[in-house]
Amino acid sequence: MTETILTGPQVQKRYKKSSVTIWRWWHDDALGFPKPIQIKRLNYWRLSDLEAWETKQAEKTVA
Repeated sequence: MTETILTGPQVQKRYKKSSVTIWRWWHDDALGFPKPIQIKRLNYWRLSDLEAWETKQAEKTVA
């Protein structure tokens, strides 16, 4: 099975946030946002990592 990878602009669109906000999220250890994979100075995220993070965030709001 192939892993789905999202680019920075795709992550921005997914969360409707700016690149600066996404940068802040991944540098905030308390938030636990997935760290990107860097290839030639560009950032990419595994969709599975983002979905796992979203699940944790949803669990926090319910609890």
